[in-house]
Amino acid sequence: MKNQEQKNILLALSTVHGISDLIHKNLEHYGFNVINIARYDRKERPFEYPSIMDNIKVKFRKIFLKDKEAKLKLQSEILKKELVSLLGDNKVDYSLFFLAQCFSQDFLKYVKSRTKENGMINYQWDGMRRYPSVLDRLEVFDRCYVFDADDLQLDPKLKSITNFYFDYDLAPLPCEYDFYFLGGHKSDRCELMVNFAKYAEKMHWNINFNVVYDGNNQNLYPKNVTLLKPGETLSFEENLYMARKSKVLLDFVISDHKGLSLRVFEALGHNKKLITTNKEVKKYDFYHPNNIFILDNNFDDIQDFLAKPFICIDQHIKEKYSFGNWIRYILDITPHIPINLPKE
Repeated sequence: MKNQEQKNILLALSTVHGISDLIHKNLEHYGFNVINIARYDRKERPFEYPSIMDNIKVKFRKIFLKDKEAKLKLQSEILKKELVSLLGDNKVDYSLFFLAQCFSQDFLKYVKSRTKENGMINYQWDGMRRYPSVLDRLEVFDRCYVFDADDLQLDPKLKSITNFYFDYDLAPLPCEYDFYFLGGHKSDRCELMVNFAKYAEKMHWNINFNVVYDGNNQNLYPKNVTLLKPGETLSFEENLYMARKSKVLLDFVISDHKGLSLRVFEALGHNKKLITTNKEVKKYDFYHPNNIFILDNNFDDIQDFLAKPFICIDQHIKEKYSFGNWIRYILDITPHIPINLPKE
């Protein structure tokens, strides 16, 4: 794809710990000219109102007109003005959205008008039931993808795809930790996280275990867990660097979806062992019990898992889940390997 004519792609998602920067970097690695409109994140890069009057107008619409998307509409209006100035009468080849509910419908329709045919795509990499307003936006897109098989029944337009691993730098790094985890405190996974950390302490494992908390949960976790406030967390690039320096990656699924997290694919791409609470992983073609351990309070079995040799996964299967193949598949650029969710 690097040798073909350079394509323009508009990238639209929240900043979310800098993950937009990594996607931007991987798109450039594959020869795209990227227009990155990632601007806001509720905790890291909060939105600032252009004026006091704009703030007042939004509050008025929220309180008196019951407009729950008043702030979102203002944010999208500002982005639209930026794009109008940037694009003029030109069109982009592709517009790739992650979580379309983060943008107003008027903004999405404008972007559709500035995108070439068949190039308007949304990827819902979080459970759709968490954000039902996205269903009202699907008609704007040429294709919409989900990573959770349960979401496919919500609309016939939805297509399935998985997450991916970033593949612009796969060079191995020397390992410094036995286990690595970074994630937010969630009540539905807290007990297993705490129990794992306690067991690791008992086994004298060298863990790099980080939990982002809201200030009310610090007493729940043992001393070998590093507690971070939202503003203190690592960027996604730093997080990935730490994962590459660990022998085993940890993945604690939340109850809102069954789709596989990015952490699962990081383990695949970097030839790491994985301990996960997501039983769905057994259905995937890259699953091997030597490489992936399903955690369900079966802590005493972990030692046997760690002692087993790592099994190299077929390169064709690994390639399927790389960002390079993922972006070709989701944009319908040939050649690509189709990425489908496993059947029950």
